[in-house]
Order: sequence, then structure tokens, then C-alpha cells
Amino acid sequence: MTRMCIDTELNKNGLNQAACCGERLKAASYDHVYCSDLKRCKQTAAAILAHHSPDVSIEYLAILRERDFGKLSRQPLKYLFSESQQQGLSMDQFISNHDGESELTFRSRAISAWNFITEDAQKKQYQSVLVVTHGGPLKYLSTYWIDNGFKAENEDLKVAPVAQGNTAVTRINVTEKVIHEFNSTSHLQNQNSNQPPPPAV
Repeated sequence: MTRMCIDTELNKNGLNQAACCGERLKAASYDHVYCSDLKRCKQTAAAILAHHSPDVSIEYLAILRERDFGKLSRQPLKYLFSESQQQGLSMDQFISNHDGESELTFRSRAISAWNFITEDAQKKQYQSVLVVTHGGPLKYLSTYWIDNGFKAENEDLKVAPVAQGNTAVTRINVTEKVIHEFNSTSHLQNQNSNQPPPPAV
């Protein structure tokens, strides 16, 4: 069953960041694109693909969505903190009680999405694919990569389960389990790539 999720569009700053990302990746080559079916990822993918052949295929996947907060969607984060504390519940249990995804469910979905993409790309013999998703799935996947033997290309590249910058680029060789770039926002130039937590979920 496809879960419901708040579907917002990119604001002006988000569109500018997506355009910068598209400019950065214009020299790359992709056989296929796997993209979250939420609008902000669709807009980001469109900004990237504007520099590529119209023949590049794209697939929109609900399993690449951000975490679903159920009936708490659009609520301020401070409300979630205060209400969960008042009820003596962990944030995770509070979210689950309001029909949202638990951390375990969300993490499992992110890993399932990764497994589907890697298996599908191998089956179809894609050499290079682009995945456009959200910060939440990427944070869990970072832990998954570390736990499954993926190594940074060099010791200066730090790979950790951290919040990802908007339009951050991570580049991975799946076959060799090498991470060439991680959470890179160098294309944003003077823009602020350190993203504060969203005011609402």
C-alpha cells in the first residue's frame, strides 16, 4: 500500500539549488533515473535532465519518498517534541501512534529501495544511474553503506549518517563498493549548504 505524504514544491531557493546541481552534473552520463514521486524531487530531476538527452528514461518511485509522519504531517517539530514528552512517549512511538512510519519501517523502506534499484540496474545492464531522493532515506543509507563494507575513495572523504545538504551529491561505484563523493554541495557556491532542521514535518 502506498502511504500518503505531504507533497510540496520547491521554493525559489530550492529551484536555484536544483539548477546549480543540474549545471554541476551536466557532463555526467546516465542510462536511467530513479526518482521519488514527490514534486520537489521531480523538479530537481527535471533541472538535472535539462542538460541531458530527452531519451534518458526516468522512473518515479514511492519507495524513495521522505518519511511519512501520518496525521502529524505539517505539524511544527517543536509540537512533536513537546507532545511526545508530555505523553511520556519517544518521538518514534508518538509518530507511530499517529499513523506515521516508525524509524524501523522507514529505514527498512530506504534499504528496500536501494536493493530494488541496484538489482534492477544490474538486470537491465545500466552502467550509470541517477537517484533523486530525500535527506531522510540518505541518512539511513549512509549507515547501510558503512555497515556493508563501502569505503571512501580517500581518507579525506568523511562518510557518516548525517543530515544531507539540499541537492547534495553522493557518487558511488556499487560494484567496487567505493564512495567517490559524499554529501557534496560544492555546486552551491556562496549559498548556505548547512541546512537547519525543517520547522515542520
